[in-house]
Amino acid sequence: MNRRKFLRNVSALAGAAAVASPSVLNALNAEAGKNAAGIPLRILGRTGEKVTIIGLGSAPMGLSKPGAAAAAEVYEAALEAGINYVDTAHAYEEAETYLGGVIPRYRDKIFLTTKALSTKDDPREAAQEMQEQFEQSLRRLKTTHVDLLHIHSIGDSAPEKVLAAGGPLEFVKKMKEKGLTRFIGVTGHNRTPRFAPVIESGEVDVIMVVLNFADYHQYLFEEQILPVARRHGCGILAMKVYGGHGKGSAGYTKRGPAKIDGALLESALRYSLGVDGVAAAVLGFYGSDEVRQSVAWAKRCQPLSPAETADLRAKGHQLAGEWGPHFGPTA
Repeated sequence: MNRRKFLRNVSALAGAAAVASPSVLNALNAEAGKNAAGIPLRILGRTGEKVTIIGLGSAPMGLSKPGAAAAAEVYEAALEAGINYVDTAHAYEEAETYLGGVIPRYRDKIFLTTKALSTKDDPREAAQEMQEQFEQSLRRLKTTHVDLLHIHSIGDSAPEKVLAAGGPLEFVKKMKEKGLTRFIGVTGHNRTPRFAPVIESGEVDVIMVVLNFADYHQYLFEEQILPVARRHGCGILAMKVYGGHGKGSAGYTKRGPAKIDGALLESALRYSLGVDGVAAAVLGFYGSDEVRQSVAWAKRCQPLSPAETADLRAKGHQLAGEWGPHFGPTA
């Protein structure tokens, strides 16, 4: 199947319930090549967009608040290194403001994503809250539109609220119709079963969920949600690849070690990028040294062997027992 025919097919997945098989996605990704900086590219599901296999996560700078100059140094290091996927959110405090000092110079070269969070119980009030956040996000980012607008952390919202008339999903659909976002996404860390009904709406273009070899045993996104996402041709993004921080922790208030041992970090990245259908791993950086290291790993990234995958999952089983449900309830 050639790329043009495939993209026609995946654009119709929501209505036709066709299957975007991992083998087709993997074949396309093998043809996606590398960008000028040498970072491999993959197709972001039915969006048809080519993204670098690692993305710039802006939360560490935004939540630790090192100042605009320090944040710009990290963000520019990532963008100059060739990373073209940029992830942020209204909830990341100073992140969008810091990015706004950088983004205008790179806007036509990047795939820009933000998120709006619905905390209100009433669907219409939640949608209004998200609209206010998104309007502020565009101002902070100094852009007229984003490429992808996520409903943030849908594991914290009942599907009935997300899908309700006048609610969060209807809001992001309106933003797409107005040209303020090109695509619609959902993200989340917990309550895995809540994702499927929203994806089954057929409106979701991209999902971003927790995917690492330890939380594989805790949050069952690989088993329960990715097959649904692939069936609808959704682009799939991995987050918390290195373990991340859990709710109730110190968060990003200071630089600290990843939850996964440093000797396993490259293998952790290879694991997440080896999950069928994953287009990119979104990584949060505390410094330009971390940018350079992850870019080097991305450039030489090779699939894990079955034996390596099994070994990592065995190690992950022990870690999962130590961490517990650190991103909140599993169901």
